[in-house]
Amino acid sequence: MNLADYETLVAQLAVEIRRYLVSRGADPETAADIVQDMFVKVLESDLVLPPEKLRPYLYRVAWSTYLDAYRRRQRYRQLVDRYLGPALQRPPAPSAPPTVADQALQRGLARLKPRDRQLLIHRYSEEWSFRQLARALNITEGAAKMRVYRVQRKLERLMRRVYREDGHRI
Repeated sequence: MNLADYETLVAQLAVEIRRYLVSRGADPETAADIVQDMFVKVLESDLVLPPEKLRPYLYRVAWSTYLDAYRRRQRYRQLVDRYLGPALQRPPAPSAPPTVADQALQRGLARLKPRDRQLLIHRYSEEWSFRQLARALNITEGAAKMRVYRVQRKLERLMRRVYREDGHRI
């Protein structure tokens, strides 16, 4: 198979895998991101597969990438709901004492700028797509993705700082 045929096959597989992910529950935007991430992983690995092995390999990579993204989104949504949801308006019901991680997250969120906290609420609690965020902020979708990513990294740094301030190791 020559390079042009291989590139055509890869382009067809990209469309096919995107449709597959959408049929399995991914929204179209997420499916497109996953297909892009999948090809980045394949290119970074310098892996050259024969055409008959390429399709199953790409499906496997796409599905595992989707599951990782889904789990990450669920985890962020739970954290946002837990710490930024309406429960913060009233005192929490007596329950198990908060863990060190819970306290670090709460204090890290409190140190974020209000607009950054709101961005996390929109994205994970209200489940806004990047397209909705982009429209609300009057920016491109790529810029919206980058802002969410940067706020997540900022929150991680703040949580690490809280851990260190409290004398914990990371």
